[in-house]
Amino acid sequence: MEHGHSLLIRALQEHRPSWLERRGLNMLEIGTTREPLATQDSTRILSKLCQERGWNFTTCDMDPRNTARAAELFREMGAPFEAVTDRGEDYLARHRHAFDVVYLDAYDFDHGKHSEERQQRYESILGSRIDQHECEVMHLKAMQALNHAGRRGCLVVIDDTWREKADGPWLGKGPLAVPWALRNGWTSTYQPEGYRAVVLELQEDYYDLHRRVSRVVRRTARRVLAA
Repeated sequence: MEHGHSLLIRALQEHRPSWLERRGLNMLEIGTTREPLATQDSTRILSKLCQERGWNFTTCDMDPRNTARAAELFREMGAPFEAVTDRGEDYLARHRHAFDVVYLDAYDFDHGKHSEERQQRYESILGSRIDQHECEVMHLKAMQALNHAGRRGCLVVIDDTWREKADGPWLGKGPLAVPWALRNGWTSTYQPEGYRAVVLELQEDYYDLHRRVSRVVRRTARRVLAA
């Protein structure tokens, strides 16, 4: 199976080719690379793409070890990118209309094969070992925050998220996040074979519709108060 950052690059090439010719876009990675393996080094691969395209890049992770490595990588690249130590859902909640492209690969899902070292890092930072429900909730909160933190047409890839069959339940990291997103302004129209990841796109008119609804609610409230 190909990794989610590869799907993100493919989605940009096939669904947002005009973006690749624009400068100044903002990419965010939630879940910084832990081990810089050749095929899994998403932080290096995505930051290099951003450097080549003149984009801004931020990576965010709960583990300061990971963000320290990323900061050193950016220094070596000579790139003015940012490595943030924080929970991804909390970081997103503090932003509005900030990101064009997001790679969401944070809290691990519980596949039963995590090393004891990995489990201990979770205990040290979050206070508990890897928990499937907490994984699903974290990614749900991240998608909910992206309804405000994403820019018009925001493109998101959630890694380690798949279905065994077309009408089956979502598995991995996205069982809560994906159904919620599809009910709240996001579409998923791009799921090529060979990836355990899902591409979500914020509907182009989402903010226009949201503003119209907000105006109607405000007008209704004023009329009720004036009655």
